[in-house]
Amino acid sequence: MRQPRIKMNDQDTWHHCYNRTAGTSSDRPFKDAEKEQFIRILKRVGTLYTVRIISYQVMSNHFHILLHAPAQPPSLEETCRRFRQFHYGKRSISPDSPACLQWQARCRDVSWFMRHLQHLYTAWYNRSRNIRRRGSLWADRYKNTILQDGHAVWACWSYIENNPVRAGMVEDPADYRFCSHGAWSQSGRHPFESNIRKIVLPLMQEHFGVVSLGDIRLRMAEMLAAKAGKDWIEPGFTMTIQRSVRHWTDGLVIGSELFVREVMSRYRPAHEVARHRMASSRDPAPLFAWRRVRPAESG
Repeated sequence: MRQPRIKMNDQDTWHHCYNRTAGTSSDRPFKDAEKEQFIRILKRVGTLYTVRIISYQVMSNHFHILLHAPAQPPSLEETCRRFRQFHYGKRSISPDSPACLQWQARCRDVSWFMRHLQHLYTAWYNRSRNIRRRGSLWADRYKNTILQDGHAVWACWSYIENNPVRAGMVEDPADYRFCSHGAWSQSGRHPFESNIRKIVLPLMQEHFGVVSLGDIRLRMAEMLAAKAGKDWIEPGFTMTIQRSVRHWTDGLVIGSELFVREVMSRYRPAHEVARHRMASSRDPAPLFAWRRVRPAESG
């Protein structure tokens, strides 16, 4: 049975969103051209929504995105401006229209952001094949994990950026151009620099004492340079970089034990939340993960 998606609309929220294409685990439908187009569509969708893109990773059969969703919707005027910009000035709505009110609510909604992104990309992918294809491109609806500020966001960000290393595609994620870290390293500018300045830098200053974008980039590069099988130690936080940890893809909520239980108390009975046993890291400042239940395999 499909469970309701966890979203906290009353506060700013971090989301790790990801999805995989339909087919077998050996199918690799995304070549370089498909990955480039995904990034172009991602950037375009980012102009319509106030959901801020922080990091992305496009692989040969799946993607990861780190997003920050604001609690407050944009003004009606800002909503109309974004709508007109997204449609290249060919379509517009007025601030006093029902359509504007509708889009104002949608602009900060992660579900609408992801639905729009996947729909536009699927439409492009289907019509761009030598033999036109029909139907869904994705194996299922996208997954999202709620992240707590600080260590959970930082650890998830580095997990996302290190995907091509774990897959054996490159030795250094800076050499992989279809991710935000690779684009940042190769161009010297983050693809979503304004979002990094406005959202990430204050967070990094508070939790890690980082004072500039250059420091963030350096710290990320150092984290991602950890050798296979070694632990890279941050102040108060340790993670194994090379290993693919299932709670980053199966987790519903990741953060401190208190944070996870407070979030899940909105969606589960109190007695269930109190006795639920969560996966946890072995760090000085441990992270806890409430894992989603995987469907039972038949046979």
